Amino acid sequence: MTRDRAQGVTLYALAALLTAAGAVWFLRAAPEPGEDPQIASRRRTVELLLPEVPLQAQAETMVLAAGDQAERSTAVRGGSYELAVACLGEGRIRVRLSTTTEDSGRAVPCAAEAPEKVEVSVALADAFFMAVSAETKGTTVFRWRLTRVRSY
Repeated sequence: MTRDRAQGVTLYALAALLTAAGAVWFLRAAPEPGEDPQIASRRRTVELLLPEVPLQAQAETMVLAAGDQAERSTAVRGGSYELAVACLGEGRIRVRLSTTTEDSGRAVPCAAEAPEKVEVSVALADAFFMAVSAETKGTTVFRWRLTRVRSY
């Protein structure tokens, strides 16, 4: 074998070894597929506490990291509604129902294991607005449900 050919074989062998090492690193560093089991368990817990109901206008389960903020709005028919919320995690979630920033909102405490449902009655004309701020340590699971109250 000539010297040039030996260098070429060595170069190709090193390139193949480097490619294999990169592939192993890439596969080992990839995140696990699916949702974190702790988050999935918290999601099931709050969804059992606030299940879907026939008269609900809207509901959502949100996974919030510390400091996250979110806004939700939806068109509704005028009338009385009940907003039910629950939080599972550490800290609290601040819920503001006004579109102005002058209102600081209401702090909903998060529980580490057994969340409690907090209910607020609201009268709405044609739209529902809610701003949510996570004042928590770590990731929390927050569920809210807006339900129309029957009037006679």
